[in-house]
Amino acid sequence: MRKILTAFCGLHSLDCQGMSFVLLNTIFCRHDKPRNDALTAFPRKPALLLALAVLTGLGAPRAWAQSAISEGRKLAFDRGKGNCLTCHVIKGGDLPGTIGPELRDLKAKYPDRNELVAILFDETKRNPQTMMPPFGRNRILTEQEINAIVDFLQTL
Repeated sequence: MRKILTAFCGLHSLDCQGMSFVLLNTIFCRHDKPRNDALTAFPRKPALLLALAVLTGLGAPRAWAQSAISEGRKLAFDRGKGNCLTCHVIKGGDLPGTIGPELRDLKAKYPDRNELVAILFDETKRNPQTMMPPFGRNRILTEQEINAIVDFLQTL
């Protein structure tokens, strides 16, 4: 098996040149032979940091969005925090109330997410006769929690 010298680690075979191997090998490998920096194109740490930054950034927005939606769902169904099910029917929720409207097709009904944020923050500004608690104004929910719930509601 032919061995080559890489910028990340010492010698290893050609058949294990995948990026994940190189990154893991960089972190965990120990080589008996000292690395010859004169043969590498660039130093080890900046290249590793650049590779990690690029690879981490590729999946971060989607993972963050899924995390926010999941957190929003959890808050909306939580009887002690968001408590949306006390008044609203929400797909997937148990024992919903019937005081408020069913929460479905909200992205079509409210294409501007800021309108939903405003409703959750303080619906009394828009409708003084509402039964809906002002979750933001009364600090029942934080701004981050309200945004997570809106992210979830837009998926319904």
